Amino acid sequence: MKMKKWMALSCAAAMVLSTFPVSADEAVNEDVSGSITVWEHAYSFEEALKAVIEGFKAKYPNVEVDYEIKASDYQQVLATALQSGEGPDLFWTNGTATDIMPGYVNNGMVEDLTDVVDFSIITDDAMKLATIDGKQYSVPWLTMDSRACFYNKDIFAENGWEVPKTFSEFEELLAKIKEAGITPISQCYEDWSLLFIWEPVMSAYDPEYTRGLDDYTSKADGPGASGSLQKLVDWANAGYFGDNWLGVINSDDALLGFTTGNAAMLIGGTWTISSIDQNNPDLNYGAFAIPAEDGTAGLVGTAANGFSINANTQNKEAAEAFASYCATKEGQTAWVQAVGGVSASPEIESSHPVAQEISVSGGGNIFRSWQNVLTTYAKTDTADTVWSEDILKVMSGEITVDDMMADVAAIME
Repeated sequence: MKMKKWMALSCAAAMVLSTFPVSADEAVNEDVSGSITVWEHAYSFEEALKAVIEGFKAKYPNVEVDYEIKASDYQQVLATALQSGEGPDLFWTNGTATDIMPGYVNNGMVEDLTDVVDFSIITDDAMKLATIDGKQYSVPWLTMDSRACFYNKDIFAENGWEVPKTFSEFEELLAKIKEAGITPISQCYEDWSLLFIWEPVMSAYDPEYTRGLDDYTSKADGPGASGSLQKLVDWANAGYFGDNWLGVINSDDALLGFTTGNAAMLIGGTWTISSIDQNNPDLNYGAFAIPAEDGTAGLVGTAANGFSINANTQNKEAAEAFASYCATKEGQTAWVQAVGGVSASPEIESSHPVAQEISVSGGGNIFRSWQNVLTTYAKTDTADTVWSEDILKVMSGEITVDDMMADVAAIME
């Protein structure tokens, strides 16, 4: 995987801009100039960001764009930079999926994009990530941030294993892989990576409970949550994540375990596709949604969020032009197809065959993220901290699943 921290990309074409919102279908604009810096939070999005910048630079020849990938302690580094007044012009946030962007909005740290950007091609579901009190503060991406089980097709074929059709078959497969001397699932001891395996396991373990998360008729500490988390603990104790998985604290290392053939499967976000391809372009792999016991399956996820504009940017016109380009069909298509993700728009086709496999295996069923329920219905603004700290303690054996569910119940409405 390319580990380059940043790259300056200057523009090489021209386009005429009239007034905001900007349309990608307009001519080249030579009037907007300046230099902007964009921060992204993970290397898995580097190629997609480069593709968007490449499209933008063709229309804005006088705007220089630098980007930086802040893969380590992103939120803390970003918060420190914004508070010091030295933050980037545009930066990734998780939108309303967590309480971080709302906090920035409350503190006047991000620009109101309501009358700046044309959001007309963005789906209603995606716009929920950008909207606070009727105003828009970020540009969502029309990729569906879902989770799937990636598997090594060669390892499966060599051992005569097939993609499981039920949840019990999936568990039986884990045992067979372990008995064959292969690590069943490459997993790391990191809160978000654990969330991204837990949520698809939850939807397969108890689909009825997971469906109830959509309108909160299922509570965050319900039996579907506790039972599925206990499954993860049991699988870890059985060695299904490898003998020393607690020492793997970086998602990139877990990804490497899968792409080098040391593990048969990896359960994680669909945005991982581009990183798998970068790590090992020759890897013969596929993906599927973990099935429920009745044979049905679904995908946990929502549209992805993109960039907000720093309210203190010194390059406002250029930053607004970039945000507006991101919201166009051209910009969105560049992102969706470069990241190799599952498209969240009927107007944009997924470019990657594995993304298409994931879409088919999900059967059209979409489940709400358990973590999103926490941030939506929690009584306090500590919901993210509670689950992220507790899930690590659960998996290391410091506390029990019941202890975590009691902590979750205490912060919920």
